[in-house]
Amino acid sequence: MFTGEKSEAILRLLLAMISGGILGYERSSKRIDAGFRTHIIVCMSSCAIMITNIHTYLFYGTGDPMRMPAQVISGVGFLGAGCILVTAHQRIKGVTTAAGIWAAACLGLCIGAGDYIVAVLVMAMVLLTMTVLRNVDDRIVTKTKYMRLYMELESVSAITEFIKYLREQKARVTEMETIDNAVSDSIAIVISIRLERADSLKNVIARCEQLKGVIFASEL
Repeated sequence: MFTGEKSEAILRLLLAMISGGILGYERSSKRIDAGFRTHIIVCMSSCAIMITNIHTYLFYGTGDPMRMPAQVISGVGFLGAGCILVTAHQRIKGVTTAAGIWAAACLGLCIGAGDYIVAVLVMAMVLLTMTVLRNVDDRIVTKTKYMRLYMELESVSAITEFIKYLREQKARVTEMETIDNAVSDSIAIVISIRLERADSLKNVIARCEQLKGVIFASEL
C-alpha cells in the first residue's frame, strides 16, 4: 500500500471511529451495554475489512471485492442477536440496539469503500431515527386499537372472567397463548386484543389490573 493509500486508509478508519462513536453514544446515554465502544469497534472493523478487501482485489487483480463485506453483513447478525432479550414477562428488548450495531457495520463498509456522502447520510439518518423519531413512535402507540399484553391471573376461571369483560367492552380477542410461569403459581397468558375504539395502553392496563383475579398486566 502506497503512502497516499495509507493516508486514505487512516482517514477512513478515523471517520469510521467517529461515526461509530456518534451512534454508540446515543445508546450509552440510555445506559445500554452495547453502546459507545461496541459501535466504534464494529464500525472500525467493518471499515478495515472493506479496505483490506478492496486493496487485495486491486493488488492481486483477482477475487470478488464484495466477498468479505458480505460476510460482515451476515456475521454481525450474531452480535446483534446477543443484544435481543426476552424478559420474564415475555417483553422483547434490545431490537433497536441490535439494528444500530448492524447499521454501524454497514456504515463502516461505506466508509471503507470511500463512499463518504452515503456514509454521512446513513449516520445522520440512523441517529435521527434513534432520537427524534423515537418520540414519533411513542405518539403512534399512545392510542391504538390493537394491543398485545402479558398477564398473570389467579386461575383459569379468572381468564374466563377477563375474556367475558373484554366482550362486554366490545373488544375482540385475536390471539391468546398460555405460557409457563416459573416465577409463581399463577397462570400467565399472552393475549392480543382489538378494541372497538382507540385507547391509551396505559389506561387499558390500569383497568385490567383492577379486575378480580388479575395479578399483573403489562404491554409486549
